[in-house]
Amino acid sequence: MFRFLRAPSDEIKNKINLWLNHLLVIYSFLIPINNNAKSSLFFTMLVLFLYRRDYWFYLKEALSNKIVQAFLIFYLINAFGMLYTDNIAYGKSHMDKIKYLLLPLMFLSFLDIRYVWRIVAAFVFGMLTAEIFSYLIHFSVLPYEFDIGKYEIWKTFPYSPAPFMSHGAHNVGLALVIAILLYNLLNKKHVSTAVKIFSLIFMTTATINMSFIASRVGYVLYIFIILVVIILTFRKKIVKVLASTIIILSIISTLAYNYSNTVNYRVNQTINSLEKIINDDNYKTSVGLRIGFTKYSLDVIKENLLFGVGTGDHMDEVHKIIPEKHKYLKDKNLISKPHNVYTQILLQIGLVGMIGFIYLIYSILSYKNTTKDKKDIMIIFTLAALVFMLPGMLYDTFSLPLFVVFISAMIANKEYNIKYNKMNGNLLLKYIIFVILFLIIGITR
Repeated sequence: MFRFLRAPSDEIKNKINLWLNHLLVIYSFLIPINNNAKSSLFFTMLVLFLYRRDYWFYLKEALSNKIVQAFLIFYLINAFGMLYTDNIAYGKSHMDKIKYLLLPLMFLSFLDIRYVWRIVAAFVFGMLTAEIFSYLIHFSVLPYEFDIGKYEIWKTFPYSPAPFMSHGAHNVGLALVIAILLYNLLNKKHVSTAVKIFSLIFMTTATINMSFIASRVGYVLYIFIILVVIILTFRKKIVKVLASTIIILSIISTLAYNYSNTVNYRVNQTINSLEKIINDDNYKTSVGLRIGFTKYSLDVIKENLLFGVGTGDHMDEVHKIIPEKHKYLKDKNLISKPHNVYTQILLQIGLVGMIGFIYLIYSILSYKNTTKDKKDIMIIFTLAALVFMLPGMLYDTFSLPLFVVFISAMIANKEYNIKYNKMNGNLLLKYIIFVILFLIIGITR
């Protein structure tokens, strides 16, 4: 009865490490599919991690990694902000969102270097699944809302059919996949013809899919991240290649604006919003709300420059100084967060927090203990994060776990005493069965 409480044998520990690597592959696939399924899977991983024991033996190497340390430091600065916050409920909610900052410590205690690219591929196929469903909904093969009994499977809208995530997360995910595939095509020498064809088709369909998803951050990131890939690939002859790339991106952007109603509407909406701000001092638009809130946030930041107002008080403190004529900026139904992570960091934890965040970014961009292709993927994801933080993406159930998983995978450099099998039909079937199992658990939670 009490055998489960005993420390497991080395053989069992190795099996647990093997299972954890396979589960992290599935976790990567589920990131763009279903948050509850992903959370249920992580709970299973946590139980296995705790049962494996020998915490110091497994964690000491991860703790010595500067990037892991930087993640922990930034988390602890946010936790410190809880000590001087009044809105404890909001603060707890924020700390729950940033718990993913702790995961590199756990992941590097079992992550085998041989599973790294399988984790990357799992995310790519997760986004491919989301894209396929988006197309089926867009062309009315599937409904915009779908429930099984009392359980909601997805709910989306005709103007932006992103079934499993917000439209912003959907387009950010597609842009990152395009960057990964483009980078591999341009830099990997031994890519099979089948993989090249798949990559080109997926990049094309993903680009088209993005054109009918209403996400401005996705459009901007798409252009930015392709430029980053080109710069990383053609450092020595960058002028000629960059000029050609800019011309191609300009053509794509022009075609998207002229032939995609969604892109056309979102671009014109942004222009109209800016005109209302400049001409009428009116912030009551999608873009205006974010700019207006940032404007008043700067006054609060100036008064609380060093440590901020606390992890949970930033919204309340900004609301206090918003004048009556802009009272709609206080409406939580219109704007429930700052929609700019840089502003949010300064509001919550001040310059101390921003220095902690800058140290995290510096630790990633200056990291050397990895291969060139992995370092380039780290750069791509980090620079992408710096872009999608501008409209407020990071502290959510897609952006931060994805960022953490990829950075952890790219800095993993250990090979454990576990069995590694190349992908085959039998293994793929097992992955599919576990994906379905955790989807059922997640949807019915």
